[in-house]
Formats: sequence, C-alpha cells, structure tokens
Amino acid sequence: MGLSLAINSVLRSDHYLSLEVGQIFSFEKTSCDTFFTNAPLWLARNDWRAQAEISIISQTLTDNTLTGQFRVDYIYQDAEQKAVTELFVRMFAGISENYIYLLSSKKEYQQAQKSGELVRDSLTEEGFIHASPKHQLTRIANKYYTQTPEPLVMVVDKSLITNEVKWEPATGGLYPHIYGPLNMNAVLRTVPIALADNGRFDIKNI
Repeated sequence: MGLSLAINSVLRSDHYLSLEVGQIFSFEKTSCDTFFTNAPLWLARNDWRAQAEISIISQTLTDNTLTGQFRVDYIYQDAEQKAVTELFVRMFAGISENYIYLLSSKKEYQQAQKSGELVRDSLTEEGFIHASPKHQLTRIANKYYTQTPEPLVMVVDKSLITNEVKWEPATGGLYPHIYGPLNMNAVLRTVPIALADNGRFDIKNI
C-alpha cells in the first residue's frame, strides 16, 4: 500500500476508510524517516481530510522502506473533523504541495502566454480559478476535458502565484482555488495529455 508522508506527525493515505477505536493497521512507506513515537500523530486522507488520532506501536526502517503498525486512538467526526481538516490545510498543505495543476487546451494556454495571465469565466461567476492537486487530475480530465482539442496540464509553482491560493472543499476532496488571474510566469511547464484507447484519460508522470 502506498502512503504519502508530508511531515513526521501526519500519516496520509486513502487506504484506511473504515475505522474503529482500538483497531490496529499495518503501513508501509518508502523514502521517509521514522515517525515520532512519543508525540500525538494524526491519520489523514491524501487530500488532508482529518480521520483520526493514532499511535505508532511498531516501526522498522530497512533499506529505505519504513514498515510498522499503528493503533486508532480517536476518530474525528462532523464539525470536529471539519475544524481539524481546516487546520491541516492551513498549516501543512502549503508546505507539502509545491505545485498545483490546471487542465487546459493548447489554444487557451497559448492565449494566456501572450497576455501574461490566465483569466477564466469562473473568476466572475465564483471568484476564483479552479486548479487541482495531482491525484485528482485524471478524475477532472475525464469529467470535463474529453472533448477538448489538444488538452494539456499546466504545472504551476505555487510560490510564484501572485494572487491568493486557498485549499477548499469540492467534489472528491480539497482543491486549490486561485483568487484572481493566474500569472503565467508561475507555470513551469506543460504536459500534453491524450485519451487512451478506451476513450478515457489516465494521467501519470506529470
């Protein structure tokens, strides 16, 4: 099972969906340090939704792979879950996620390059431009971009964006929203994407 460790006190994974206090689960992670063992730890989804407070009960680092077990000590629900999630996003999402992503057509991208900024109708309608974390690109592309000519992904350095970026809830998790035009000098590169033989996107290696 693949896990994403952004900091040494939060275990992020989409594998642990059904939880009960006292349950013990195994975990495995490569290219990371050991977890703290004498401090509070948290379990969260990859989109930073808080799930539970946990304790590491065993861990072994061998050949750059960390394996072990954790125990579920407390489960977040309802308003408390929302509050802790907002705390995680405010404290950690901006640190751990260096890049955000926008799907586009080649034509829209070229026009934005000429003007120096990307402006979309959603700025007027909703007040922001929709962007995406990497793990949601395939879902969004299949929902909105299957009929787009010459689609591509813009890889954006979040630290270079001149307008405010907020991580906010939407379908499927939390997403970065850009509250103003996107200055195009924040776009590091673009990656063309194409439909597979089954007529669907499967976006990898961005």
